[in-house]
Amino acid sequence: LDSVLLFERQLTLEFNEDKKYTIEERNGQMIKTYSKDFSARFQKMLDNQIEKRMRASIKMVGDLWYTAWVNAGQPDLNKLAKVLPTETEKNAEVIEKKKWLESILSIRRESDF
Repeated sequence: LDSVLLFERQLTLEFNEDKKYTIEERNGQMIKTYSKDFSARFQKMLDNQIEKRMRASIKMVGDLWYTAWVNAGQPDLNKLAKVLPTETEKNAEVIEKKKWLESILSIRRESDF
């Protein structure tokens, strides 16, 4: 964490305020965010630290699941009950996915023309 803050401070001294930030539109709103140049330099200074941390997190979760399985006596997972969703559950999932897509894509219906 110290190196992250140190790198951010160093870059802030190198970049003028107008070069460090940019204004862009997201979801219909104008927001202040880091510029592409600043972000690229910061990523390079971190030497892909974010990706390394994400990969380490993924491995740790897998290790935890494996340890839990071993501690449980390494049971045969193929013998677990196979529960299939009901038609009502399947239909609810389809509706939920459709609503989610509409919310993120702001899909217009043909009747809206």
